[in-house]
Amino acid sequence: MAPVRKILVADPDLESVRPLSRALRTRGYQVHYAQDGSRALEISVLRHPDLILFDEACRLLDARTFINILRTNPRTDDIPVVVTTSQFEADRLRGLRDGYLRKPFNLDEVLSRIEHIFRRNEAAKELRSEVQEIEGSLSQLSIPDLMQILGMNRRSGRLSLERGNERGEIIVAEGRPVNARMGRAEGEKALFRLLVWTEGTFTFAPGASGGKARIQRAMDDSLLEAMRQADEVNRLLPGLPPRNTRLVLAPDADLAKDQHPVTAQVVELMRQPRALGEVLDLAPATDLEVLGVLSTLLQKGVARMAEGESEEGIAPLMGPAELHALRGRILRGRGPSRDATAKIFVCGSGPAVARRLLSQVPNIEAVAAEPPAVQSGFGTLGRMDLNELLHLDFCVLPPAEAARPLWRPFSAGSVGALLFDTSEAAVKLAYFLAWDIRIPVMVVGHEVPAELQGAPAGAASVGEDLMEALRSLLILALNPAPLLPGVPYAQPQVVSAV
Repeated sequence: MAPVRKILVADPDLESVRPLSRALRTRGYQVHYAQDGSRALEISVLRHPDLILFDEACRLLDARTFINILRTNPRTDDIPVVVTTSQFEADRLRGLRDGYLRKPFNLDEVLSRIEHIFRRNEAAKELRSEVQEIEGSLSQLSIPDLMQILGMNRRSGRLSLERGNERGEIIVAEGRPVNARMGRAEGEKALFRLLVWTEGTFTFAPGASGGKARIQRAMDDSLLEAMRQADEVNRLLPGLPPRNTRLVLAPDADLAKDQHPVTAQVVELMRQPRALGEVLDLAPATDLEVLGVLSTLLQKGVARMAEGESEEGIAPLMGPAELHALRGRILRGRGPSRDATAKIFVCGSGPAVARRLLSQVPNIEAVAAEPPAVQSGFGTLGRMDLNELLHLDFCVLPPAEAARPLWRPFSAGSVGALLFDTSEAAVKLAYFLAWDIRIPVMVVGHEVPAELQGAPAGAASVGEDLMEALRSLLILALNPAPLLPGVPYAQPQVVSAV
């Protein structure tokens, strides 16, 4: 039988402690209580709790002093401490190893955080051991938590990360990141991109790092800087065009001779029209530095959108309420997470269908100039960012009967399918997705085949406009209901939230 975990609650406010203690005991935890920091320190040394909730209002010892004392004692240095606060502004608490919780408590959030910390500690025990390889899910153990564990235990090895069709790796030596790679990005640029991932899987393989060290920051410094840059990037993005918007230098641009190195990098890349996302990927500087330069160049008129690009960009597929509802639909049952990624399946005959999608639907960022899935008929074609927290991956499945065993496992996380032709193989695949996986199907340019009429989540037909087909499919995914056979799609009422 697993030992009962002990939780120490240090908080002078009994009104908030009582319901919290009841909830913890109901979950099977043993609860200790301290009214001030001095008593909390005594219980920590004598009882060695598995976790401490320490309120900022505790007298005699403030939160940071309490944590520092625990960290200098070998008996207590491994006890996680979550700081609780009633202050509205909690930015000063960012960077704490185990985070903070704001009062009044949301008991579900508190219990979820506690369970997350215990899962993290179990992973930490594995990482301390000399096992050959450890793998897991980022929804269970975040990258910052992983990096902190590797740092505390001074581990060396390769942390491989995977999210949909994206891959990355972070090289760690003696508990410090020395290099990172993600696509064409390397060093700090790749590290800061990877540290903000909240979904995907990881594998840690211990061993000597090798290669040239391209990152000179300590672990804690890297994590704090990644959070800072992520906040600044999110602040800049709303004022910039979409990633696929092509930018170019203005013909009469007045360029200074002594340019900042990052400015020089960006200017050189933009001497020919390039998508904003391509400039981000090709410039060696971090995303924050590149976006800062692009923002300045656009404001000063030195850079502009290439001919044929719209100032407003592409009209949004869905409104804010619809995006919120779709994100809730995707995340339902997946546990706490910020980013939501869903799959849209493309059903049709041959590579021409995939190429048509990539060429006619704006804002899809292909995985490569010619995605391998175009020819193989299996895999991810590209990704569309609906907003910073909601993404669509466009995927294809081989329609051949011999490939049927691949269909179910690869269709996990799907919300809909686009059927481009009524060939026997394409309809058979769409039939599987509609009746077995129970996702809606939108038929492009054809009537709904008889096999799909009455499908559980709905099947409808639209014209040849792929943006309208995609918009209709996403709305139908929010309101899954069978439609009358062969009746053209009529947009249903949209739920306001999930």
